[in-house]
Amino acid sequence: MGQLLVVKGDPVRGTDQHNVQGQGPNPAAPPPTAPYVGIGDYAYKGAVTEALSTFVTIAGTPVALVTSRSGLDPGEDAPGGGHAGPSGGNFVPGPGTVAPTPTPATLQITDSPLGTGVPNSAAGNALLTVGGVRVLLDGDAIDTCSGLGTPADSTVTARGQDFVTCSG
Repeated sequence: MGQLLVVKGDPVRGTDQHNVQGQGPNPAAPPPTAPYVGIGDYAYKGAVTEALSTFVTIAGTPVALVTSRSGLDPGEDAPGGGHAGPSGGNFVPGPGTVAPTPTPATLQITDSPLGTGVPNSAAGNALLTVGGVRVLLDGDAIDTCSGLGTPADSTVTARGQDFVTCSG
């Protein structure tokens, strides 16, 4: 059985690691808080939205290529969104950090830019191309906006169409 082709709007999901800073409880109070700098895990919830094929569509929806880009869903990087400072988890303090744990409400992600994902170098299939560029397939790895440069931290899922596949 072949893999479904990815089209505009198909979801990208995964976990990014980001550098964060904020405040945390001071183990040697007073004062009651101390600076916290570290790394945290953040849910990536986005979709393939940019640099799509202008030549090939499926049911009127542009096909995604390995040169396409994903972006976070609306509100994900806003306060209260899953990709905002307080929403992280699995925090690891950085060297020299006084506070052993962060106070989540004080955290800010310090990495920039935030939200863009690009297909991993192993994505696509050399047998199916548009203008010489590989087409993105269901389950392909996406390198999302991890502040540590971690590759293949997210995956795209074909949901916008369910009838065009690639075998090979």
